[in-house]
Amino acid sequence: MMETIAKAGILVSFILCGYILKQMRLFSRQSFNTISTIVFNITLPTAIIVNLNGVHFENRLLFISVLAIVFNFIFIGLGYMLGKDKIEKSFYMLNLNGFNIGNFALPFVSYFFDSAAVLIVCLFDAGNSIMCLGVAYGLACCVRGHEGENILHLLCRSVLSSVPVLSYIVMILLAIFSVKLPASLINWASIPASANTFLSMLMIGVALGVSLKKDFVHIIFTDIGIRFIGSAAIATGIYFLLDYPMDIKRVLMILLFSPIAGMACYYTAKLKGNIEVAACISSLYILVSIVMMSTLIIMLSHGM
Repeated sequence: MMETIAKAGILVSFILCGYILKQMRLFSRQSFNTISTIVFNITLPTAIIVNLNGVHFENRLLFISVLAIVFNFIFIGLGYMLGKDKIEKSFYMLNLNGFNIGNFALPFVSYFFDSAAVLIVCLFDAGNSIMCLGVAYGLACCVRGHEGENILHLLCRSVLSSVPVLSYIVMILLAIFSVKLPASLINWASIPASANTFLSMLMIGVALGVSLKKDFVHIIFTDIGIRFIGSAAIATGIYFLLDYPMDIKRVLMILLFSPIAGMACYYTAKLKGNIEVAACISSLYILVSIVMMSTLIIMLSHGM
């Protein structure tokens, strides 16, 4: 148990490092843009390639991608029911929904578990990405009354421009057909891949920023509270009802407490919603995720 706690402490220290360096003005907004570009286009895709190369899995595990879509729809539905008017409904639909897997949960899980657990994360994010990259925004547009872009067009454009999602798709297809990439390519990719955990945690620390305004405290804590309660309820259902081995259920339960999807702020801005409130919710829930995911990893790794 002490080893697991120490590992969690190491990841948190990287986040604190990024936050402290930002407060010391050694990192700026431009620094975040640079680090995130490196993570999304180099270290995260190579980490996916290295971790999924040569992995074999049963076709029934593809149902995990479907589960991710269902979980996203649950939070979109909760957001719709929670809002008092179409503006609030669309805001909650975007900011209750989605899981930040690629640059938070994946490095978190890969640091503690083996490649089999990473496979579960990638299958989950394949379904999650479909929702985060277009479907949730399209539904929020409909509720808000904006004509906006066609959901299918938006989704296709987002997927085709996302290097991590394309990496998921290619590597999952290769795994299904039992195709393994050459060792020389994996040796090359393993170098940037090894930096993914550190850079992802550092990036989160640089992005952290909490600015509470009295007028929006109710919305912020309602969003965080419902997200937390919903995740806890679904995790309980997974533990008692899902017909998968405990190793798989453990990873899914941890993923449910991932931060809110990073695209939530972007799409909130596109809908002309309150971006400051969305950013505050995202930052605060990252803190919740750090505590909950670390706690679950410690508990579930030691015979809960």
